[in-house]
Amino acid sequence: MGSFKNTGSLLIPAMLLLCVGCASYRDVTDKIVPIHDEVLVYELPFDLVYLRTLEALELVDGWELEETEKEKGLIRVRNINFSSFADADKRIATFLVKRISREQTSVELAPESQQVIGVDKLLKSVSTQMAREL
Repeated sequence: MGSFKNTGSLLIPAMLLLCVGCASYRDVTDKIVPIHDEVLVYELPFDLVYLRTLEALELVDGWELEETEKEKGLIRVRNINFSSFADADKRIATFLVKRISREQTSVELAPESQQVIGVDKLLKSVSTQMAREL
């Protein structure tokens, strides 16, 4: 019975230490991963930009489409190659395609996706795909 009490008294500090470790992991990740807040603007109509953005995101290995809503200009992709569940929430990227005018459209990451690991590859794929249209 005495050994059970000792085990229980060690378990609580260990759990607290684990939670502190999670918080410091997030702090470090937030400082290391760059913010991608750029807005890509194209002299092309919305429908074409939305389609080409969708195609570009499908070309990136390790990412798969999770949700699309053309009416809202939303494309959400998920990284299927994450290393741990601690960073699983940092593996979803939401792209917003917005009509600026009849012949001008922008593509950007939603604010919550601007610091997702690997979005630089997604943005590069979109830029490459759109360069072919211009």
